[in-house]
Amino acid sequence: MRWAALCLATASIVASAAALAMPPYANELMLPTGGLSASEKPVLPKVARGQFIGVACARIERVSSEAVRVVMYLAPGETPTGYRGVLATEQTITPGKVHVRVPDTPDLADHTVFVRVYYVDAAGRHTCDAGKVRIV
Repeated sequence: MRWAALCLATASIVASAAALAMPPYANELMLPTGGLSASEKPVLPKVARGQFIGVACARIERVSSEAVRVVMYLAPGETPTGYRGVLATEQTITPGKVHVRVPDTPDLADHTVFVRVYYVDAAGRHTCDAGKVRIV
């Protein structure tokens, strides 16, 4: 009986440590999604302020994070917020992806934005267009 309790305690400690070791972007929304609904209309993904999103960008891991900018531009027809776009500053780069936290800017709530990644490497300037996302 003690052996079973010890095994259970050890398993819960290992599971807790694994959860803490997971990067904060492990459950992020990946963009562009390209998903279609049953009626074949593009699905507008939704993301909360403060949540991580990932953007697929070819060869992004070759540049330093200082050379990468992620900008969220208000979509046409959105209620003006006083600015045209927001620079997302909390980001991590992994092979082929940029992981960025949606800024916790109250004015972004209930707005649709275009997400674009800009970066510079030895080959020049590049842009990754991640499409649109609705911030809830």
